[in-house]
This record gives sequence, structure tokens and C-alpha cells, in this order.
Amino acid sequence: MRPACIISFAEKNMNSFFSKKCCLLIITGFILTSMLYGQHTATNIVLLPSKKYTVPFTWMHDSVNGIIEPHAAMLIPVKLPNCSKQFYMQFDMGAPNTIFYQPKLRAISEKYPAFYRVDDSTRRLAAMEITVGKNKVMIKEPGLLDFAEKTIDWSANKKEIIGTIGSDWLDNRTVLIDYPQQQIVLNYTVPSKLENRLTDFSYIQRNILIPVIIKGKKTMLYFDTGSSAFALLTSKETAISMAGANAVASRYPVKSWGRTLYANSLATTDSVELSQLTIPIHTVTYMDGASEEQVNRMLKLGIGGMTGNKLFLHTGLVLDTRNKKFLLIPSK
Repeated sequence: MRPACIISFAEKNMNSFFSKKCCLLIITGFILTSMLYGQHTATNIVLLPSKKYTVPFTWMHDSVNGIIEPHAAMLIPVKLPNCSKQFYMQFDMGAPNTIFYQPKLRAISEKYPAFYRVDDSTRRLAAMEITVGKNKVMIKEPGLLDFAEKTIDWSANKKEIIGTIGSDWLDNRTVLIDYPQQQIVLNYTVPSKLENRLTDFSYIQRNILIPVIIKGKKTMLYFDTGSSAFALLTSKETAISMAGANAVASRYPVKSWGRTLYANSLATTDSVELSQLTIPIHTVTYMDGASEEQVNRMLKLGIGGMTGNKLFLHTGLVLDTRNKKFLLIPSK
């Protein structure tokens, strides 16, 4: 998992989530992800059922700049073998691999000896079986990350997050993220009447780059379901050009790798065009503190910024990674 870009629900300071996710844009999306995941390369194998099935998800609330964000993170309910408690994993397409938080598994193994044996030195399991929805999923050789507190609140009301479901779940399959219905459909079949609307996207080392049009110019946005604070995080030049003439930036500090940066969010009536739809974004954000070199690297790669769940809340997003096609389905 990305040590500096992880949602730290186990920490007491929930606001750190948005701060840490901001570094994705600053160091150019998929390059950053590959660097940070060096210790968790794509060695695990996720064995999913081949038939179509649906997985529900719930939203985690958080706050940014003192404002409640109701769609901070997507949590998927999971069950573990020989353990009765309902746990959760974050659905994070900015993470190339599914991993588990080692301290949480250690706490579970201490209470339930029949669970997998996990101790301080365990960094990888031979295999892990979890139940997601009504289906069992086998993950071979999942990595364990020394993250989160070694405590479990065993009360029924506490949502305990024990790991991250990454984009390895998307490999060579078609997935529908149905935001209005709060469900994910794996092995989805695109209706024939919508096939002519399928659009190419880039899927590089399990990183998702979606083509969009911003201010009449074609570009790509790094898509990360683990980032919901901003509908569009982009360069200062683009953000100012999209803001209203009298828009005043809401400026607040965020932290990234020990550095303090500043997010500047501006109201806008502008939109982003993608998959034959025009989606209003309402606010656009840029960061102070990133070097000009970092921004230029991003732009030279054709990446115009980053987006998360907020852009798609009223649509269904279809991702076909085998054929590298995507589609947006408007809510009815």
C-alpha cells in the first residue's frame, strides 16, 4: 500500500486522508504509484468467480477543510474464515495490489486461533480466502502491510478496515461501478445498445488513465477510487481558467511526504467531457508547493490531473481492462 497516500482510517486524525492522497497528482499518477509499490509488486493472484456477481459497497464519511465529505471512501464488506465479525476493505483503484493490514490480522489471529497464523514477522501469506457478497474469493500470496493499530473494536457498530482491494480485481475483466446503486458488478456484460459508446482508455501497470476534454482540449485524468476529495485536481493554469471571474479560492494546508502543500479550491460552472457525456464539476482545485518540474512531467505525459469518485456519483462507470474500453451510463 502507498505509505504516503493511504487512507489512514486506523489513525485518529481522519483528515490525513485527503492530505496524503494529494501527492498522486504532484508526482504524475502512475509513475508515483509504481515507485511507492516497489515492495508490493504484482505477485499476488486474485481468483475471482468467472460468473457475473454483484458486490455492495458503503461510503465512509470524512471532512476536508472543515466540510463533511459524505463520499470519502468506498468500503466493501468482507467476511474472514473462522471469524464471525463483519470487516471492511477499501476499494482503491489507485492501488495495483490487494493487500491486508498486518496489525489487524495479528489482532484477529489472537482472538480466533483457527484463523491464519500472523505474527510480527509475517509479511505475506501463502493464500487468503475472503467472502465478498455471496462469493468466496481466493487471493494467493497477498502482501501484508505494517499499517494501522493492532486493535480491533469487536462491537457490532464499529467498521474495522483490514485492508485494500486494489485494481488487480479489474485485470482482464469488465466491471461496472454503479455509484447510484452503491454496488460493483464484476464480469459485467455491456448491453448491445451501448456498445457503440465504448471509448478507449489507458490501463498501464494496473493504473487507469481516462481520456477527457477540458476547456476544449483533450487530455487524460488519473482515476483513483481511493480519492474522493476533489472532482478535478489539476494545474493552477487550468484551474484558474475554469473558475468564475469573481471566484475566490478556498486555501488550506495539506501534508505530503513531510511537506506542507496548499490546496486551492475554486467554484466553477465548467464541466468535463468524457464518454459522450458532459459532467459539471462545481469545484476545481490546484496545489501550491509542487515544483514546476513535477507539473511539467505530468503535462508532458499527457496527464491533465486526477479525479476520484466525486465526478461519477450520478453515473455507472464501466471499465473493460481486457479491451481497454470504458463507458459512462447516466443514472435513470
